[in-house]
Amino acid sequence: MEKILRYSVWAGVLLILLGIASCNIPFFTPGDEDTPVSPDVPTNPDAPSNTDGAETILIPAAIFWMGSETADTLADDDETPQHQVTLNGFYIYTHEVTNGMYAECVAAGGCLPVTVMESGPTTHYGDPAYADYPVVGVDWNMADDYCTWAGGRLPTEAEWERAARGTDSLLYPWGEEDPACDRVNMLGCAIPPDAVEVGSYLNGNSPEGVWDLSGNVWEWVHDWYAESYYLFSPDFNPLGPNTYQDVNNPLKVARGGGLYSEPGKLRGAERAGADPYRAYDDVGFRCVAGEGLPLSEGYVPPLDRHEMVPPDPLDGGGEPLDDPDRAELLRVGFDNASCPTPDGRVHIVIEVTSSEELEYSVSVEGIHFDCYFDDALHLLHCEGPVPESTEHPGLYHAEVSFGTGGVLDNMFHALIEIPTDCPAPPPDRFSIDLECPDDGLFTITFFYDPPITWDIVRIVTHIFAEDIPCVQITDNEIRCTAPDIRFDDHYEFILQGTDSSGNEYTWFPWVPVRDDCPVHFVDADLTPLCFEDHSAVQVTYLPEVMGVASVSVGDTLLDCIGMAPGVQICGDLPGSAGDLVEVTICTETGACFTETIEVSGCPGTAHIPGFLIEPYCYPPEAPAPAVSIHYWPFDQHLVATVAGDTALRCSDWGGGWYICPGVPGTPGETVNISACLEDGRCFTGPMIVPDCGAPGEEDGWRMSAIGCHDVTRIYFMIDTGLDWLIPGAEFDYTATDGETTYACTVNPAMPGRIYCAGTRPEVPGPLEFCLQRPGEAAPTCQTYPNYNIWVAGIPPCAPEEPVEPEEPTDPCAVHTDPVSCNTDKPACVWVYTDPQHCESNPNP
Repeated sequence: MEKILRYSVWAGVLLILLGIASCNIPFFTPGDEDTPVSPDVPTNPDAPSNTDGAETILIPAAIFWMGSETADTLADDDETPQHQVTLNGFYIYTHEVTNGMYAECVAAGGCLPVTVMESGPTTHYGDPAYADYPVVGVDWNMADDYCTWAGGRLPTEAEWERAARGTDSLLYPWGEEDPACDRVNMLGCAIPPDAVEVGSYLNGNSPEGVWDLSGNVWEWVHDWYAESYYLFSPDFNPLGPNTYQDVNNPLKVARGGGLYSEPGKLRGAERAGADPYRAYDDVGFRCVAGEGLPLSEGYVPPLDRHEMVPPDPLDGGGEPLDDPDRAELLRVGFDNASCPTPDGRVHIVIEVTSSEELEYSVSVEGIHFDCYFDDALHLLHCEGPVPESTEHPGLYHAEVSFGTGGVLDNMFHALIEIPTDCPAPPPDRFSIDLECPDDGLFTITFFYDPPITWDIVRIVTHIFAEDIPCVQITDNEIRCTAPDIRFDDHYEFILQGTDSSGNEYTWFPWVPVRDDCPVHFVDADLTPLCFEDHSAVQVTYLPEVMGVASVSVGDTLLDCIGMAPGVQICGDLPGSAGDLVEVTICTETGACFTETIEVSGCPGTAHIPGFLIEPYCYPPEAPAPAVSIHYWPFDQHLVATVAGDTALRCSDWGGGWYICPGVPGTPGETVNISACLEDGRCFTGPMIVPDCGAPGEEDGWRMSAIGCHDVTRIYFMIDTGLDWLIPGAEFDYTATDGETTYACTVNPAMPGRIYCAGTRPEVPGPLEFCLQRPGEAAPTCQTYPNYNIWVAGIPPCAPEEPVEPEEPTDPCAVHTDPVSCNTDKPACVWVYTDPQHCESNPNP
């Protein structure tokens, strides 16, 4: 569920009063005598170069605890479970990207301009006096564009939290002390709330000296937002989910809190899900210098889209992330420009969706274009003369004013790529009408001017282009029948033809799928193969948005792994090599498709890991039937678990141990548990559903976690449920497995939880843990007979070695004298001060 950030009026009033009491309003501004100043920071010659020349700080490779403990009363559900993460080193911007820095990217054609509102922090954009204030009013795509232009990228969520909390997982960047207005700009520190200059709060710096990671403005990071991601997050350089959690509400992560935030939102573990296409009034960003991220093939990038909301009706300000409750006014999608027509005109198309009927006025490079709006396709078609020059090389700069009643007082910008390969132009004017698919086919009508005779009309897919039959209706209209084959949310076509004068035309219509049409299964391609030595089948289906409910051979349901949008690998195929089997694919709508394939002859059968499936009751605060799964070796993650016909969501407790709640059935009933690893290997075993409400061993002291304490020692945690067992309580204990005797202490975050650590045993026996309170006649003990199996499941405690970022190589450094350096002007420039050298020109 999306986490909505709001604040109450009373909380705001309270914070304002606190701000008056503790912050000595007005807040720090440049020029105030008490403004803290940054100490001299030496230039780091090893830091990666970046186009904008921003100062960076090295965050060394390290292991840290990410997220919050379940018992943390300040934590939200999306911050748990707390988990250990190993990160390579990286260079992060010392400060947030400023208005002045962002304006340079706009001037260079790498970024879209900020839309300035009537009030609020966006009013500072473009004012030289506020050049060092953090840029806001940028959506995720705009932030990503800037970092790419600057030779870097947005930080991952894990990198951001590591920079903010250090290796000690601090509550705030500066430590554990509560936020105050001499450390951070938050709600109540400025009246009215406003951003402040970057670097205004020395007391709020992180352990490595990064400024403003808490408060002032929220910061976009790379990751898609998923509330439950920490249950499945990798422990080494996590990059976030490959796609969004809710197809109807895609969210990216923002971190750090902002000028409208209450103190609880300023914690280093706080996460917020925000619409990546909206430019919020209190969200900025900073970059990480260096190369891009190694994203998997399954990563789904955000659409090329920008949304706008109406200004606040009271003050004309923008939408804050801390109170995102305004309806969308305008959404800007893809754009395209045609090649010039023989008479020197160009046609541009911009996808625009609005919540009300709007009027538009468009200029391209300052030249007014004639436009009309296609309501059916949400396309703004504009035509005008080819500009003699452009503000940015290779791009048309379009300024689109919009409004109602003749008052066009809002504007957005579009930087439209100028086509370079122009064999033939599209029609001067065109439109399209399509009907809903019926039995896998749909009718589409193309309207165009001038009259054209089309020799080729094809629909395009990822794999092929297919000719489609068409009927000429008029000189300016053809009607065609096409198979319902899509690129996710749209169709693509190719049309080639000539007019009566022999002029050639090539048209590539991009047609959005109608929202009111039902989705039916259309096409699938089945390819037998060997996957990790298993006989399997690769299923490729179109449209990719169609959900596949099952893949089966007869009564045998196959296990499937998603490899990419519209591609799954399913196995194991029953039968021997050469056998013919019928594979049936059924969609979520109930439509099915069957094809006969030949079973592949695979080299052998992959080794099924050793495993242990045991009944479990979880969580401790509300015990319910669950399954505990241990497997070894544990070099692969568990990716799917099913109890009977019910898919379970499992949490990784480390070392090949997963706890999966939600097991169906009544106590005493036997249910089959099937689990699959990421390499395609699966194992199955029966389990008796536990009675989590009856007395018995399940109601004893549960071992809630086990793993590496450090390189040589392991740890485990035992939840006793004893309310008196808190820090400072007196008690005696013993904890031994026959080989190692463990030292234990009370976990300060949860009453009744014991944390024990000791040297990793080689051949442990059953663990016996005993606890005695002063005055009790005898200790209470519990034995864990499977402790040796759990210890065997802990991975080697020497973590995978993180690496520091490589020192970048300036491409101009190959030149060793001024003559050769000058051959690459203006990209390279010779520096005549000692030590003389050739370097990249910061202003080519």
